[in-house]
Amino acid sequence: MKKFIIPAIATLIFIAGLVSMVLPFVPLGWLLIALASLLMAPYLKFMRKFIAWLAKKDTTGFVEKAGEKASKLYEWAGDHKRAEKLESIIQNSHNSEDSKKTEHK
Repeated sequence: MKKFIIPAIATLIFIAGLVSMVLPFVPLGWLLIALASLLMAPYLKFMRKFIAWLAKKDTTGFVEKAGEKASKLYEWAGDHKRAEKLESIIQNSHNSEDSKKTEHK
């Protein structure tokens, strides 16, 4: 039963993000959509690509930290397979960025 909680929460967060983007006085739309994408990345391929792209563009490490916390949420829900998949998405994008930096030197 816990395995269905995360997709339900991610769907609600995504809808809240869309609503926030429509309302001009609530500037949280993109943040909520990114959070929902992070939670849905193990389920949907295009979300995995989006999160990998975000992790490559992020210079502060925020996406990596958020990915670790989302992975812990999957561990709590008992979905170890998706927790590992989310960690590999974040680490693969981070490793490919490091290899590109060493190639350019």
